[in-house]
Amino acid sequence: MEQIKTNSPNEKLPFKVKLGYGLSGYCSFIAWTAFSYYGLYFFTDVVGISAAFAGAMISLGTLWDAITDPIVGSISDNIKSPKGRRRPLIIGVALPFFFIAVLLFTNWGFSETVSKVYFVIIVLLYYTAQTVLDISASALGSEMTLDYDERASLATYKNYFGLCATVAISPTLVLVAYFGGWFKNSDYGWSMTIALYMLVALLFIFILWRTTKGYERHRGDESSKFSPKDIAELLKTKPARIVMLIFGIAIFSNTINYAVQVYYYTNYIGLTEGQIATVTLVFGVVSVAMAWVTDRLMQGLSKKAAWVIAVGLEGIVLIVMVGMIIQPGASIGMVYALAILMSLGNAAVYQVPWAMIPDCVDVHELKTGKRIDGVVFGIVAFVQKASGAIGAALLGTILTFIGYSDAAVQSAETLSGLKNVYGFLVGGLYIIAVLIVFAYPLSKARHDRVVEAIQERASGKEVDASEFKDLF
Repeated sequence: MEQIKTNSPNEKLPFKVKLGYGLSGYCSFIAWTAFSYYGLYFFTDVVGISAAFAGAMISLGTLWDAITDPIVGSISDNIKSPKGRRRPLIIGVALPFFFIAVLLFTNWGFSETVSKVYFVIIVLLYYTAQTVLDISASALGSEMTLDYDERASLATYKNYFGLCATVAISPTLVLVAYFGGWFKNSDYGWSMTIALYMLVALLFIFILWRTTKGYERHRGDESSKFSPKDIAELLKTKPARIVMLIFGIAIFSNTINYAVQVYYYTNYIGLTEGQIATVTLVFGVVSVAMAWVTDRLMQGLSKKAAWVIAVGLEGIVLIVMVGMIIQPGASIGMVYALAILMSLGNAAVYQVPWAMIPDCVDVHELKTGKRIDGVVFGIVAFVQKASGAIGAALLGTILTFIGYSDAAVQSAETLSGLKNVYGFLVGGLYIIAVLIVFAYPLSKARHDRVVEAIQERASGKEVDASEFKDLF
């Protein structure tokens, strides 16, 4: 039986534990990033499935993913194991996740009808395995420490390796060509490339599992059964409402941001595919470095201040540079400057909310007496994925509205529309998310008092709920 540590509110985690936990970012993001970038292309150009069906299949998977997030969170909350609540799921899903991810990029040469059935099943299995790993790892981080700054540090390590996964997939097409030539079958190149990425993920999952041994604060023998009432109670807490709102707006904006970049760079600026790839790589690499800057802002100032500075900067940069300064045919140097200035916000959009969520779990526990880390992370993940799906769905409508076509040269009105969408719409949404976060009531001192009150109640002392009316 593993010895489960009981963490004090201000316990500092060893470096190797935080590093091992941070590897979950790569494990969760590597297959997801590869699928986000190349999934549709693989289905249409390699397998030969129609674009309409492939898009619908991915949308179905995203919907399934969002629905299963709270369910998986509830399951993980109620596992009763001497090895903890989250780690058995993490190690248990490792091998299935590896094989499913490889099968997701394997073309067996079936007929189109059989391929459609096969990939619908694999897509649903992939999103299920992805959810089990990501929700379990996220909830594990919430339980490893009660310390406000240590939670920010854990979120930083995870986000750092998640951003590294984005950089890691940059040579995908080169590796596909290499392995395809090796096997004299280009289709096998896809399977081998994803297998290579996932072998690294397997190793990282094992390291994560080993280094976090004994650091689950709860054994899982508490009563944490999920009911729809838990969602209502969570939404009654002010910190959770604000985090879900700013995260949803930012992810909606991010989805449009990422997707519209290629149209803006290609048509408005006139960059080549090679130049766009280089700009994207610079953006990813600098974003990795900005994860540590975000961490310093969270610990040196506060999580709210980090959000205001980082996301606010990205919003201002987009409005001023894209909306007002950059003109059609601008130099690539200007585009590099834009990418670098946006990178701090790009890191913070995921990092700061995931650092805030464990604090929201504590507020919910103080209010209800129930600790449901997995469910809370699942609900927030649902908000994240639903916002992204809405953003992706609306982008096509937006492009149609501004008159975009597949013609080689776009009209002046369309170019102006691309500028306005990328600069004013995306930038404006980031600014709205910044304005909302000013109402976020949890500082480090306030959170420490919440944890103290939970412990007082556990020891039998009376806690005056009116002291926390600003949170409830």
